[in-house]
Amino acid sequence: MLFFFGSFTAFGQHSDCNCISALEEISALIQHSKSYKIQIKKENREQEFQQWKEKIITEIKQDELSEYFCAGYLQKYASFIKDRHNQIYKVPEDLAENIPTYKKSIDTTKIEDNISGIYHAGRDQIFLKKENDSLWLGITLKSASEGWKKGKMRLKINKTEDGSFEIFEFFANGILSYQNNIKIENGRIQGTFWNKANQYFFHVNHEQNFNFRSINADFDYIGIKTLSRTRNLMKEAQVFYEDHLEKLSKENLIIDLRNNAGGAIKQAEPLIKSLQKNENIRHIFVLINFKTASAAELVALQLKKDKRSIIAGENSRGMLEYGYGNKSFSAKTDCLGFNVSFSTKHENNNLHQYETKGITPDLYLQNTSNWIDQIVEFSKLP
Repeated sequence: MLFFFGSFTAFGQHSDCNCISALEEISALIQHSKSYKIQIKKENREQEFQQWKEKIITEIKQDELSEYFCAGYLQKYASFIKDRHNQIYKVPEDLAENIPTYKKSIDTTKIEDNISGIYHAGRDQIFLKKENDSLWLGITLKSASEGWKKGKMRLKINKTEDGSFEIFEFFANGILSYQNNIKIENGRIQGTFWNKANQYFFHVNHEQNFNFRSINADFDYIGIKTLSRTRNLMKEAQVFYEDHLEKLSKENLIIDLRNNAGGAIKQAEPLIKSLQKNENIRHIFVLINFKTASAAELVALQLKKDKRSIIAGENSRGMLEYGYGNKSFSAKTDCLGFNVSFSTKHENNNLHQYETKGITPDLYLQNTSNWIDQIVEFSKLP
């Protein structure tokens, strides 16, 4: 099978340094994470975690391209612990050497199942090709990013033993990301930008850090781009809330937390407290998507406590139960030079149900039309 993919030169020139060696290092380093101490050490699951490592080693040995996808296997190993603040990554210096090339001919008109086909992510385009009953390869057709030449492998999807799907996805900068339990439906790979229709209604580009507008006579809109707790942003948030919170007098309010990667919930406290006192608002729609993470998810849960709130969109990122506190545990493996950042703070046991899964919306929105318009139309239903 290897001859399908170009020569193997990325890693592994030294027999004592390979993906399995890096896994052994990660196995020792991850014991520093707060989540390991709680979920593995405290629960006496060391043997179970060891068995999981042996399974990952077997998968690495069976995958002839494992060194290209090594970061993904390390992340898969770490995913046994439910903590998305545990991160393992590497930025490749040269995409040409570190990304495999698919060498067989590709017929984009040959679609073997409802998963296969042409997918888009902005100006990037891949052909997701079925290799066998449990493997799909995403092969670059065109890209706006330098280094992503036609034929470069952008992602691979495996169907696992339990029938679910997992994805190894290279971002434009070459960083590899692993996700398990993904869904592929309605022409979209959930948890990613890749979709067949080349539509991005689940996405938002806020022009400002804080955004306010009147949608119509019944709807106001607030969009929060970030919850970063810098001095300037805290001042900017304070001014924004002073200017707009008292003006919220319409029956419906949309709070857009899409793409908000978090920061500190303290930044949103004036908003939460003001809404609790506002009797003019009948419905609060909180918009989330797969990039809503960490403190932004905590804000969504705080808003959800209000009986008027409806969480809308898609599942959020699932980074709630743990955090980095004042500083994460950071290191770099000697073998292959992977960067690691592990959690050092446990937020709340009650958040475990959301970790890695994300917050499930009360109202799922489809990638078929503008999400704001979908909410407005939903509000008209009896």
